[in-house]
Amino acid sequence: MSHAFAVKWLKAFRESPEAVVALYADDFLFEDPILGQTITSKDDLLRVFAPYANADTDNGIGINNFRIDEVVGDDKAAIYRWTWQAPTAAAFVGVPTNGKVPGARGITFHVYDADGRITREESFWDCASAVRNLGLPVEPASVATSPALV
Repeated sequence: MSHAFAVKWLKAFRESPEAVVALYADDFLFEDPILGQTITSKDDLLRVFAPYANADTDNGIGINNFRIDEVVGDDKAAIYRWTWQAPTAAAFVGVPTNGKVPGARGITFHVYDADGRITREESFWDCASAVRNLGLPVEPASVATSPALV
């Protein structure tokens, strides 16, 4: 798909969960392995996407800002490289932000049906850097030399 579709997809997150889910085919597979999510129900997808449309700067959910950094693909499938930040979020994956702005970089893979709707989505993002930036002691060098990995 085009960069224009990627922008439409991300803008829909700010509009409403219904606007995002409308971009998915009736038969779809959504996976976020980082969060352990596998979803095939539009009702479940609505629930998962609801916080992204938050417009209240005081409720602690945060204002979710996505930016498309790169698009590679065609009308059958695409990969989007994106950046995300959530100013005003009180926590990110359970980690208090303590006034810092949580953010992450990631990639999303889409497969489309003949009508241009998403039939498969899989997203991978850098949770470790995000929580390290919030102050958790995540040290990539120590993970790479962990006895469990050697």
